[in-house]
Amino acid sequence: MSTLSASARWTFRLHRWALVVWAALVAVGAGLLLWLAGPLMDQAARGWQQLQACQESMCAVDGAAIGRYSSLYGLLTDGMFLMPFLVAAWAGATLTSRELESGTALLAWTQGVTPARWLASRLALPALAVTAGGGALVALHRYAWSASEDRVDTRAGWWLLRTFYANGPALVAVCLAALALGALAGLLVPRTLPALGITVGATALLFTAAHWLMPYLWPSVTEVSRFQDGYRGLYTGVELSHGVVTRTGAHIPTPECHARSMDVCRRIYEQHGGTGFYTTFHPDSHYWPLQLTTTALLLLVTALVTAASFVVLRRRTG
Repeated sequence: MSTLSASARWTFRLHRWALVVWAALVAVGAGLLLWLAGPLMDQAARGWQQLQACQESMCAVDGAAIGRYSSLYGLLTDGMFLMPFLVAAWAGATLTSRELESGTALLAWTQGVTPARWLASRLALPALAVTAGGGALVALHRYAWSASEDRVDTRAGWWLLRTFYANGPALVAVCLAALALGALAGLLVPRTLPALGITVGATALLFTAAHWLMPYLWPSVTEVSRFQDGYRGLYTGVELSHGVVTRTGAHIPTPECHARSMDVCRRIYEQHGGTGFYTTFHPDSHYWPLQLTTTALLLLVTALVTAASFVVLRRRTG
């Protein structure tokens, strides 16, 4: 136990500046998100109320507050979305590769720290910091996003890529996966720059694959509507497909129609056997099932990559 404690203290000293920078980023991000949800939200809401009440061509509207709110929301959401890649770059460059490249890992193994304990201590503290800091930012981002409901017309849809991940635990799971990928890359390629590049690339691939699979991890719903009513559910959730329903009940892509009149297009659709539109999508009620299933998938990948890291280390050390 004392050996493990000493290894943990050494890990803290080794990565203390990274932890300080991470804590500073979390603190600044948290402060900006609270400002976004509070005073800035109130100013933007007053500006929208002034704009909606305006009946003349010249009105006193606080457009600057609306612009500040939209710009800061976009900046913070983009920053949250890029967080896994920041973790990946750090993990690939320093988590295991730097010590293996410099030989300090071998020195630690000769002083009573087993390789397994060495790797466990390298993963535990960063994982705790990423989970705590990332989880706090996600919770505050969702709070700031929820505060804009029915108050501004520029509220981002829950299904949009960056908003979906910045609002839920799946983003923290991607960060943890990036951490595990960094540890594995450093063990396989114990050189700082190559391990950094491999980890960032692997994180991008994993994030892309998880997002592609996300709509299929939970049963979707299909809404059918008449031609005159348009597509039901379109642009209100995560869409999988839309098109035309035929007399046989088959779903086909919407036939091409460039006419401006819906009556003309409807006749074209009917010539193809169409009787109405269909939309297959995930509505608002599917937000948490999609978040939790995607999070579970990413955590499973994280566990497998972590286990692979211990296997590689055992083979490396004999």
